[in-house]
Amino acid sequence: MLWLGGQACWTPEQALAWIGWRAGHVADQLDDHVARPVRAWIQDHAEHQRASGQLARGITYALVVCDGSVQFVLAATPGAFDPDGESPP
Repeated sequence: MLWLGGQACWTPEQALAWIGWRAGHVADQLDDHVARPVRAWIQDHAEHQRASGQLARGITYALVVCDGSVQFVLAATPGAFDPDGESPP
């Protein structure tokens, strides 16, 4: 597993906005048939509402994108520590 980056966010909405931003970058690097569901997720406001509620309840939300044997996992974890060991206030 390779860590490709992260961002501390203070609200579920900020976390989902970051996932959407990174999902766009991932989609740009994939073949169209794999990128299509990622781009659909970016526009899926009902799924974003569901994910926001999940995060507000303290449950990790993950968007998993599979391209053959490679998986990209874009996730938000409430109260998680960032790679530098700092946590939100």
